[in-house]
Amino acid sequence: MMYYDIVIIGGGIIGSSIAYHLARDGRAGTIAVLERDNTYSKAATPRGSGGIRQLFSLPENIEMARYGLDFYKNFDRTMSSDDNQISVSFRRQGYLFVSDAGNEKVMEHNFHNQQKLGVKAELLDKTQLNRLFPSIYNNDIKLAVYSPDDAWIDAYSALSGFKSKAQELRVTYISKEIKSANIQNKKITSLTCSDGPTVKGKEFILATGAWSGEVAKYFDINIPVEPMSRETYFFRCDKEIEPLPFIKTETDLAFRPEGKGYTGGMPDWSVKGGWNWALSPTRFEDTVWPSLAHRIPAMETIKLVRPWRRHYARNTLDYNAIIGPWAADPHNLLIATGFSGHGIMHAPATGLAISELVLEGRYKTIDLTRFGTERIVLEKPYLELGII
Repeated sequence: MMYYDIVIIGGGIIGSSIAYHLARDGRAGTIAVLERDNTYSKAATPRGSGGIRQLFSLPENIEMARYGLDFYKNFDRTMSSDDNQISVSFRRQGYLFVSDAGNEKVMEHNFHNQQKLGVKAELLDKTQLNRLFPSIYNNDIKLAVYSPDDAWIDAYSALSGFKSKAQELRVTYISKEIKSANIQNKKITSLTCSDGPTVKGKEFILATGAWSGEVAKYFDINIPVEPMSRETYFFRCDKEIEPLPFIKTETDLAFRPEGKGYTGGMPDWSVKGGWNWALSPTRFEDTVWPSLAHRIPAMETIKLVRPWRRHYARNTLDYNAIIGPWAADPHNLLIATGFSGHGIMHAPATGLAISELVLEGRYKTIDLTRFGTERIVLEKPYLELGII
């Protein structure tokens, strides 16, 4: 039998950020993180693009991304120690949203709201877009929004940094898988692990990403989170192209520079939720490459170096995070999942938010009440407008 004040289920970037934020001021007591795969071989974060952008419509997403930008900018200094030097390769090269599907009014509306919320963004017409990024074909582009302060990072290094610093702050990582939960008097009292200990605690936090829908059943609750398989590619182009931002289009193309090449892809929305690790033999050649060559004519000649798959924790209710205390029984369970592809950029703010709920009993920095679990119980979505 092992006892902790706080037990975090899931040691990926969300769970490890929560562990770090809880442990850093010493008030949380003993903390354990249950992570069944300490190699993170199937985790989404090591396979993610690492983008951090403020181009959202919902104020919560914007504020969380802003906190993430500031946090990751100083991440190396915060997380490094004499024995462990961390570098997330923070690269502030901006984001560019492109309206190429007839929804320019939504993008312009979002832009004005983003400005009101302090986002440094620019609304670009064809002439301005061509001046900044001449490699982009823009005859079919109505307008674009450029946010030069946005960035991307090495996501796996961020996960490693959160975990190592949490361990330095005496958080215990337990490499075991849950097989059952004991619930008494409307509270979780313990978790039984396969081939391992029984872990008792006062507070439990569910942060298992794409596995959250499955794990939640141990607590007799249903949350609308499922794995969404996404195929991503690393490719090279020999032709000279100016430094590009992270580009996302309304027609679902998303890519950015990476080293001497580029990384990105296009989601296949026809794929049903669930685990799918099989690579498509033709999707890059048939769909992604033509879209790249259309948007960046210099990419008519490219070389595919490596494809891979990862799984988003897709919240099928509204594609936004689920953060906060569970709105029904059990009463000592908090949720932090369902980020639907935004987990890396929102991990720092999520760690801060959950730590405030546990230690202060309320949100102090960013009010995430509308991302709470009551909307899940009532099935009332809180939706983004435009590119998600």
